[in-house]
Amino acid sequence: MPTAAGPSKSPSVAHVHNPSQHFDTPAVLTCVANDCFKVAHSAIQELAISLDQTGMDEYYKLIATGLGCLESALSLNKLPPRAEANIRLRYATILSEETDNLTEAEVALTKGIAVCEKNRLTDLKYCMQFQLLKVLYRRNRKAALVALDKNISEATTYKAVDWVYAFRFLRASFHLQTGNPTDTHAMENLRSITTLAAHRGDNAIAVLTSILEGMVHLKSCKDDSIVRVQTCIAQAARYQLDPSVHIPQIEVLTLLLDLACSLQQKSPQVTMQKLKALQFRMDELVQTSDWDQSRDELLLPLNKQTSSNSTVSDDTSTIIRPGTEHNFIVMSFVTKVHAFVLAYVLSGLALFYNGSKNEKLMEYWTEALNMLTKSTPAAYSLPMAIEQAKWRSEVGCYIYTLIALTSATRTNWTKVHECISKFEAMRPLAGTGRLDLLMLYVKGVYYQGTGDLDKALEVFGDARFSLAESTNPSSGQSGMAPSEIALLAALNRIWIMQDASRHNDHYTTELLEKIRPYCVQHSDIDIRTAFHLVAAAIETNPPQSMQIVKRNISTGLKFAQATNNTQLLGIALNLMRSCLFDSVIGDQAIKSAKAGRAQAQKAGNLLWMSVGEGMLAQTEEMQGQVEEAERLRTYGTAHANQAFVKPHTS
Repeated sequence: MPTAAGPSKSPSVAHVHNPSQHFDTPAVLTCVANDCFKVAHSAIQELAISLDQTGMDEYYKLIATGLGCLESALSLNKLPPRAEANIRLRYATILSEETDNLTEAEVALTKGIAVCEKNRLTDLKYCMQFQLLKVLYRRNRKAALVALDKNISEATTYKAVDWVYAFRFLRASFHLQTGNPTDTHAMENLRSITTLAAHRGDNAIAVLTSILEGMVHLKSCKDDSIVRVQTCIAQAARYQLDPSVHIPQIEVLTLLLDLACSLQQKSPQVTMQKLKALQFRMDELVQTSDWDQSRDELLLPLNKQTSSNSTVSDDTSTIIRPGTEHNFIVMSFVTKVHAFVLAYVLSGLALFYNGSKNEKLMEYWTEALNMLTKSTPAAYSLPMAIEQAKWRSEVGCYIYTLIALTSATRTNWTKVHECISKFEAMRPLAGTGRLDLLMLYVKGVYYQGTGDLDKALEVFGDARFSLAESTNPSSGQSGMAPSEIALLAALNRIWIMQDASRHNDHYTTELLEKIRPYCVQHSDIDIRTAFHLVAAAIETNPPQSMQIVKRNISTGLKFAQATNNTQLLGIALNLMRSCLFDSVIGDQAIKSAKAGRAQAQKAGNLLWMSVGEGMLAQTEEMQGQVEEAERLRTYGTAHANQAFVKPHTS
């Protein structure tokens, strides 16, 4: 027996030359590889944000070392089939997720599938096919979709229903990644999943696919998209008495979709009802253990079937996880903290449309910004961590644009400038596209609001706001309509050109007529309202007929009242006083001027408060109330001066 000092004798020569008798070499190499990956991933979130070159070099050295260990393990002879398949799957997954060496990953997976077929390892075969499709999609999307259909057909033939779901959800993710909300194939695929789930009684899946279909409809922004979204929500609600669908993530997703749908409808009362339902459920989830703070998975229960015993195992747990009573489809989802971030963002928007105080909105959005940095989900590759950081950056930029635009309505230009600085600093991670346009629009609003009209015209005339490639809907031609932001930029340009030194009747009329068909038929009632108010306000030569002016003001006022939009309502009432009661003496003129001033005060916009006070002063003076008129003019001048105060910038 060995003593505490060491072994009783030295190892024999035979023992030295045959270490495999004492340890499993492939297992050791795999363990070393996993340690390398673990160390590399330990600081992955910080590296994803900083993208420090030294850190990146160290990271990829560890990844390369780990891959080398797995490759060495595969080079050993007579590996057990399941061990070889698992190592090949791990090797190919790391290779495809961390590098662009897709060809080598495909080769490793193809060899692994051959091993699985030879040894009837059905569970790992499906796993490898799933990973192979993801790799193939990055290289050749069309080929990936063809291969995916083949896998779905095969899984259906062998009644591997769990994998039929997995492959169909993979297909749905491929379609959604294309960014085409009108993709009929995506909708057909989601409906196929819904039909299969309803037939098998997998109600949680049926609910989720109905909600996903609703999200696709909401994104499409078609005339009937809201009705379609509501239909999808109603379909999901059919299963509300089934305990298996009471999954916190699905419930929150449904409530968020329902609230977003109401925000699109611009119905304040309905929106507040949806908001209360969302806030009540989120309050319940604050302390619940059903949803961990940093968990980024959604587990959908599947009714077990006998045939799944050979196709689902612990080795498939990243895609299909075995359970005692149910198996589970594993899907990526936002963390609980990030779900609260989205809830706070939509809550602020809902309160804005309800005319709530500015401070309350800012509380929600500030808390959302604070929570964005509180929780980061686990990342299994650097590209994945970079995508997560990009998502957080995009959400942060969006929140800053909301704060900036809301502050602009209150003429708080210091806050607007602060927000511009914030999202400009985050811009390298935030990317481009629709958010980039929104941030550019905020800059134009800032210049216009602080009186730098030349810079504002330069921003709003940016090529990214171009309307040239759009086709006129009244012509019957097909084409992409301008974005809401491009239409708003055009309206801002028209408004700015009412300044005497920038007046251009021909260009103003041309631009107004160019956007008219898009604005008057727009699904967003606020766009329609803004267009009618701008159309009523412009001065042309020859002047517009009073009938046209009255019609535009009446339409704009009606729309603003319907949505309870205090800003647009204040503008509409002041325009009505300016256009219809200028130089008019009488009670109606006084009432109109007071209504315009009162609504501007309610909206909190200093500039329109100044306009309302100036027009009320003029009316009071015509009525002989000289002292009251002078007092109002003093207030109006003070508010105008305050409205144009620029922030002190370094």
